[in-house]
Amino acid sequence: KTWLSQLTDDLSQRLSILLANLQAIKHHHISETRQINLLDVYFHELKRLLLTRDSKVIAAESSLKRPAQRNLSNFSQTLRCLAELYFNLADKHYQRGERPADQPRFLFCLNRGSELISLQILHAYLYYRAAPKDCWLQLNQLLIYLEKAKALQLEPEVSPLGRSDNFEHIYKRIALTAIADPYSLSKYSVIRLYSMIAEVVNKAVITDLPPQQQVLENAFLLTGYFCVEAEQDQAPKALSKTPQLTRQASDNRMLQTQDVLTILGQKLILSNKRENALDLQLIRQVMPQLAANYQRQSPRKQLIDNGSVEIVHGYENIVDFLNGASVNIMQAKVLNDSEHGSLLLINKCEDTIDVNELVLLKLQNKLQLATICWFCNDWHNYAQAGLSLIEGTPEVVTCQPNPGNFLYPGIQLNTQPPALITQKGVFSPKRQLTISNTNETSINAETKDLFSATLDYERFTFIIKAGS
Repeated sequence: KTWLSQLTDDLSQRLSILLANLQAIKHHHISETRQINLLDVYFHELKRLLLTRDSKVIAAESSLKRPAQRNLSNFSQTLRCLAELYFNLADKHYQRGERPADQPRFLFCLNRGSELISLQILHAYLYYRAAPKDCWLQLNQLLIYLEKAKALQLEPEVSPLGRSDNFEHIYKRIALTAIADPYSLSKYSVIRLYSMIAEVVNKAVITDLPPQQQVLENAFLLTGYFCVEAEQDQAPKALSKTPQLTRQASDNRMLQTQDVLTILGQKLILSNKRENALDLQLIRQVMPQLAANYQRQSPRKQLIDNGSVEIVHGYENIVDFLNGASVNIMQAKVLNDSEHGSLLLINKCEDTIDVNELVLLKLQNKLQLATICWFCNDWHNYAQAGLSLIEGTPEVVTCQPNPGNFLYPGIQLNTQPPALITQKGVFSPKRQLTISNTNETSINAETKDLFSATLDYERFTFIIKAGS
């Protein structure tokens, strides 16, 4: 552990060293006892790097609109490499004819490897990436294997390392995180969600699929029921969207979330000062997904001719574009449309795009503002983005708080009441502003209601003062 404290704090370099060391362990003959003690140091270090995110880390990541693809891949590969080393140790026990329920070190290695696979999935969700190939398949198959070995709920202890979490806890925690749809959560919320789920994960239940649930079609009666498909590389999906033939497969299982929903619902009802406001907001957002009864605002309309569109993303880039400056413009295809938004396919999306980020669409005869409400990028940088359209024609303006002489750029929307989008920090209740457009026409205004705020921008309505 001493050498860890001497490593650089630079994440890229740190990961490269950790990965190189783990790859070297694969090729050296090290006794099983020494190896399991060594892997424990890497296990806790990788968990710390993934789950502990202070303000410095967030600020550094927020400033990068194009993070090194290598960093994302290296972190994922390092988690995978460590998982494989644990599974290699487990395989030695298997080859000796031992059983996980009877041999604590065997089960300890299986559980640690499984937790690292679940963290590999979580890491992908944190950056709106698809789960890496075969991660879910491996977890689904281990669930069945350890169930048959009667070891799902055992917490093996290995001295001096302590106990591992039981596999069922590990599986249910990442499964509930996946079901909650991390691709629709604001930046970093998935780590908060993963932490919150740890408090209620034991209320989720995994069982065989009862005959009644194998044939039920009524979506309401299937609220809170999900199907685990042992042979598929995917997270549990809503039972109401699972064909009957799939439900009847002998190795498939049912995950039930009804008691989880009850506990989360009680948190909302009994909400008090002890409950963090961000946690309550997150609970409200994920409960429909955990109940498997989320409904779209309006149906998507599939397009016969997939139209192309150009997009500019990020508040500062959009202001620069509206002012005539040269900015990075991405090409996208419209996959489908609805009254409230669109689903886009973005080829070679190498920029960081976050949920709730502001985007500008260059359409044939107009400019359209929208926010990202869902985003998923695969490991080949083919991304899909769900957009929520913002009403009003965007016009670039400047605004000056009164009293004060500092000018802020802004985007005015000609809605009723009129709205303004500015960088973070401009809005405060009933703040007096002078708003000027490119024709140097000015109005005096008073801020009214804050509609939304992110790390990047604020969107709020305002009242035009009499005499303007």
